[in-house]
Amino acid sequence: MNFIEQSCLPYLRNAQNEDGGWGFMPGAGSRVEPTAWALIALHEFASASSSEKAVSNAASFLKKVQLPDGSWPAALGQHSGSWVTSLACWSLLFSRQFESSLEKGLQWLGKELPGDSLTLWKIIRKLTAGGREAIQDDSFSGWSWTPGTASWVEPTSYAIIALRKGTKSPPPKLNQRLHMAKSMLYDRMCPAGGWNCGNPMVYGVAGEPQVGPTVWALLALQEDFAKPKIQESLNWLEHNAAGLQSPGSLALTHIALHLAGRTYAAAKLLPRIYDENNEVLWNVPVAAWSALTATKHNWLSVTLPNGGTR
Repeated sequence: MNFIEQSCLPYLRNAQNEDGGWGFMPGAGSRVEPTAWALIALHEFASASSSEKAVSNAASFLKKVQLPDGSWPAALGQHSGSWVTSLACWSLLFSRQFESSLEKGLQWLGKELPGDSLTLWKIIRKLTAGGREAIQDDSFSGWSWTPGTASWVEPTSYAIIALRKGTKSPPPKLNQRLHMAKSMLYDRMCPAGGWNCGNPMVYGVAGEPQVGPTVWALLALQEDFAKPKIQESLNWLEHNAAGLQSPGSLALTHIALHLAGRTYAAAKLLPRIYDENNEVLWNVPVAAWSALTATKHNWLSVTLPNGGTR
């Protein structure tokens, strides 16, 4: 816990800009993604780290930069929403003061359809396949990085988590959408377990899983941890952990394995990497994830279809 209190939390508090947001690095212009991660982390420690003001200012920043349609832009000055809407919603779940912003964001997220969900897109893909065997099921879709483009693993995972956490009783249409998104994640799983950005096969060769997409997909599918395919992915993550050097990958691996009830000591490795690399590999999201390794994972609990939580 000393590492969190002496390094991660001060790093986050000191990196906050005057407008209440964060950039990816200290001194960089504020953006929604690093602001959301910093807000999630600092909220978990608000009572113990005197971060109440930082949390309030961050939430106010997100409310201020929200677009009229309820979405959030990837960068300030852009006029269309993006995948960061999921993170913004996730980070605002803690406060009743921002319920209207949260509700507008969740409504936008529930209605936002990727381009590959459209009939014309599927026809064009079929016509341009050139007789090649399909490597993924185009009947499934999730969420995209940018509106109107293809579904990918990470934005789909973020959206599932945000909507499950923010919607206690999803209406049937949204439940159907979430079920389809989960099916898409299973369809995009690499043959050896785990996920990459979204291609389980590349030119007939099995795709290589990556830590980030694997962790977020696992967290989106956390109610399925007992299923064999999910266990395969957890096994891949656990096996891959020994060779990790990136603090971001270490922190995310720790979070996923601990949520699944598996032991992994990333918390002991992170301080050493922080010192050895003189903070070179650190940025705001990584500092936030590292701080979150020391929590009880309340920030990850999702509302299940039956109204319970995991």
